[in-house]
Amino acid sequence: MTANLPTIVVIGYNRPKSLSRLLASLSKAHYPAGDIRLVISLDNSGTLEPLRVAEAYEWPHGEKRVIHREKRMGLRNHVLACGDLTEEYGDVLVLEDDLFVSPHFYEYTSRALAFYADEPRVAGISLYSQQFNQTANLPFTPIDDGNAHVHFMQLAASWGQAWSRSHWRGFRQWLEGNGTDISRIEGIPGDIRSWPESSWLKLYNAYIISRDLYFVYPYRSLTTNFGDPGEHFYIASSRFQVPIQQQRIDYHFPRFDDSLAVYDAFCELSPNTLKRLNPKLAQHDFTVNLFGCKPCRSGLQLTRTSKPGLYGFSLSMKPMELSVLHDVAGEGIALIDTAEVDPATLNAPRTQYDTYRFFYKFPSVPVICVGFIERLQMAIRSARSS
Repeated sequence: MTANLPTIVVIGYNRPKSLSRLLASLSKAHYPAGDIRLVISLDNSGTLEPLRVAEAYEWPHGEKRVIHREKRMGLRNHVLACGDLTEEYGDVLVLEDDLFVSPHFYEYTSRALAFYADEPRVAGISLYSQQFNQTANLPFTPIDDGNAHVHFMQLAASWGQAWSRSHWRGFRQWLEGNGTDISRIEGIPGDIRSWPESSWLKLYNAYIISRDLYFVYPYRSLTTNFGDPGEHFYIASSRFQVPIQQQRIDYHFPRFDDSLAVYDAFCELSPNTLKRLNPKLAQHDFTVNLFGCKPCRSGLQLTRTSKPGLYGFSLSMKPMELSVLHDVAGEGIALIDTAEVDPATLNAPRTQYDTYRFFYKFPSVPVICVGFIERLQMAIRSARSS
């Protein structure tokens, strides 16, 4: 039965405590009957402690395979090698060692892979619930979509993700033809472009953006990220900790064409959804730029502005799109010609202040000071490591 069940692939390097914590969460999870394979893949870190943790771990649900890389691969090549295991095993569920899983992660993943197996616009399954727009550095909340337990985003996932063999073959074929130069691909957020060359996620995002593909994301997270110091963080961070699902639910997966919650790489809602739910927008072609991170050059855009535009909406509901969907008239959001928008105003101190106040309660002076010190520490650590 192993061939019909996703293989769990755990990726580790030099964090034995993180690896132990993830494996402990796997032990507490629920699994169906059958042989479920576990692969623990460890990059060469010069220390044998992670290998000892992996070899000592007992896995009663099927085969356990430990791969200890003889030479240092680096994160990108290591993840690519683990993705290549789809050729051998079929569906794989990939977990980096700083993650922690919900007890119900395996049922969600296996059912989502099966449901979307024949959907050509899906390029992977995320276990992590995206609740932060990293491009805008602001909270992200997907709109409600009835009884659906997932939504769609043109962002690849790295904090718990699953691929089928066909998902991974599509990416590998694209990578073979395109290479690692993504400079000619349009629509990639600036922060993703600036990621280091060691990032496999940068390439996978370029792939799905260039091919107009999507990842399936859960509303309720099946993983959370501890942000342990390593490839991603210089100091421990709880920034990407999210609540994980505690009780079993009967998952409902919507068809892609029926979903209202479809987002692009900038975490912006699809114009098609806005047109479906607000008839006054139906006859217009426009770019959704509510977070203000897109380099719009011409045409209409739906964005945050104090100008009236063709239609004005109140910047009051959360998420911002709801004011547009429900046609709440007011100021703060407008459908407006790009020529009338000064991009500099979106980054002006007053605009940033108003945006911060919309999303957060303004912090106290001591909190601001602590945040400044943490940023300074991260900058110093980054300078020392480069």
